[in-house]
Amino acid sequence: MFHQKQRGSYCRCHALNNLVGKEFVTLKEFDNYCNEYDKLNAFAIGASRNGHLFYNNGGTDNIFGYILKKKGIIIKMDHYDYYQRKKIKHCDKGTMGYLVYNAQHTYCVRIVNGEKWMIDSMKPSPKKIATMNIFERKGVGVICLTKE
Repeated sequence: MFHQKQRGSYCRCHALNNLVGKEFVTLKEFDNYCNEYDKLNAFAIGASRNGHLFYNNGGTDNIFGYILKKKGIIIKMDHYDYYQRKKIKHCDKGTMGYLVYNAQHTYCVRIVNGEKWMIDSMKPSPKKIATMNIFERKGVGVICLTKE
């Protein structure tokens, strides 16, 4: 199973690569896409790459949706609010997995053969999980990604 380890402050890039299951976007590409996204949205350059929390206006309007679309993967995103406790559901059979974030870090839960694997660039190895309820707490945002 692909597990990209943490380099610098690129947890969003690593989470995306771990979710896709390969080095889908290089660090340099990630920087360039973040800068493009920031310019398109009139954000300070570096906001999408360096901020603890990121712009997330629902749907695919965030740095993850932008990069996936630029790289040819069309997805649907279901968001579970960062600010309140929420019940996370498995979206449907086309679910790739989940991006999980808090104020300090971003990682993913990838679906492989119907099993959920937490892949965190800061951890030594992927960990199989039985349920998403460990992410159902205030202060943790979850985005479910489903291929369209």
